[in-house]
Amino acid sequence: QLKEKNGRVDFRELNLGENVEAGQILATKRPPEEGVAGRTVTGKSLPAKPGKNTQIEIGKNVKLSDDGMSAISTINGQVLLVLGKITVEPIYTVEGDVDFKTGNILFLGTVIVKGNVEDGFTVKAAGNIEVMGSVGKCVLDAEGEIIVHQGILGKNEGKVRAGSNLVAKFVENARVEVEENVLVSDGVIHSFVDANKRIICQGKRASIVGGRLRAAHEIHAKTLGSVAGTETILEVGIDPKRKEKLSQALKRKEELEKSLEELVRNISTLENLKKVQREFPEEKQKNLSELNDKRSEILHELEETGAVITEINTYLQSIKISGKVSASDRVFPGVKIFIKNENLVVRNEFKNVTFSLEEKEIRMIKYEPVDQVFSRRFAHASSSY
Repeated sequence: QLKEKNGRVDFRELNLGENVEAGQILATKRPPEEGVAGRTVTGKSLPAKPGKNTQIEIGKNVKLSDDGMSAISTINGQVLLVLGKITVEPIYTVEGDVDFKTGNILFLGTVIVKGNVEDGFTVKAAGNIEVMGSVGKCVLDAEGEIIVHQGILGKNEGKVRAGSNLVAKFVENARVEVEENVLVSDGVIHSFVDANKRIICQGKRASIVGGRLRAAHEIHAKTLGSVAGTETILEVGIDPKRKEKLSQALKRKEELEKSLEELVRNISTLENLKKVQREFPEEKQKNLSELNDKRSEILHELEETGAVITEINTYLQSIKISGKVSASDRVFPGVKIFIKNENLVVRNEFKNVTFSLEEKEIRMIKYEPVDQVFSRRFAHASSSY
């Protein structure tokens, strides 16, 4: 059934798949009943046959209730009728592209797309997402891992979120947020990427150019920046989520302080007016009360925001991982490196270097290769391209 938005049918929301959860009743049978007698067109009596008892046929990941009257799913997944048997599959496979033929995909298991994900569509999965082709200006959201064989072309609006790793050929003009690692072979171009562990680019064209990349442990690529001096911001040694939350809290604090300053001026004006007027208008008294209530609300929110800022700053200072940024080939001027609270602007071209924090100062040391664990993981993922 198609959904309407503002009187228009949204053909992206086709809802072709039927998601079910573990423990959900998929089918229930009724006990056989006595039939009701009827008559022919000539008026002859037709005695009814009694109903027959039938068996619910079940397939994979489905069980019968103790009384045999209901079929129950044992996993989260997609319910299908396969050869007459009720079956639940943990994998939803799209044989071609995700487009107007399929609509958006929302699945409680793993989604495999054998084609591309076209602009404007969404794929969300409680498991993993694997796309054999490319991904456009889309939303990909998986609780597990996301693998994109031909890369992500976000066109400044595409968003990707993974509960573990993102493995892709390239990421361009997209926003990425992953709980663990980003592993890319051809590089990251003009994108905003947050990884709670590492961002690793390994391959012949493995470059990071433009945008802002943040990782707790490490950012690694063949080249960083470009000959043109493109501003490329690389941050390590921080928790990206908490850093973003801190940024939002600081912005909110500034907004609240400006609002409070204006409120105090207006309250002061009304209170001075009240002192000189014999009869203070009821409307202005009401306005004064409302302003005082608003001031109390802002003061309370300021206190809460201040507590959040203090908590996050304390946590960030306690992180033992200092983080590092490495270029196996070259790093160009225009690259800005942040490690914890220290920063460095690269003003000259360097080759085969790693940047790390030593005694509250970012220093350039001999290139340190990426950990072998991630090299093997990346090699395994790249072999499927």
